Amino acid sequence: MMIGQDSASLPQTGPKRDTGHAAASLANSGEYDTLILDGTGTIRSCGAAAEAMFGAGRIGMIGRQVSEFIAGLSRSESSPSFSERYLMYLCTDQVWRRFQALDADGTEFAVELKLSRIKSDGQEVFALTLRRPPTR
Repeated sequence: MMIGQDSASLPQTGPKRDTGHAAASLANSGEYDTLILDGTGTIRSCGAAAEAMFGAGRIGMIGRQVSEFIAGLSRSESSPSFSERYLMYLCTDQVWRRFQALDADGTEFAVELKLSRIKSDGQEVFALTLRRPPTR
């Protein structure tokens, strides 16, 4: 599947879309933005700044694997339980990590992120806070 392709036909599993959207709205602030992921690394919600950062609208991002946009973040080729454990591992130290990302046009760029586990409406999701690295 190509970045930016319509994902409306993708099956929606995991947390309800409203749950993720509410969590993303609460987490967004200033120069940062947030993607809400389920345990398999599937994007369940995103903010407007993340849409602009990746050059893909909400429909082009929700339901897709985060690894389609950020290389090395998800272990989608592994079992779902391994993917979730990997995301939990990335939550442990709350430091900014640098990854290479890919926008809808195929252009690579650096992105920094922090990952947190949150419970919303009784479901556990991951809040992926994103920012562009500071320029020197």
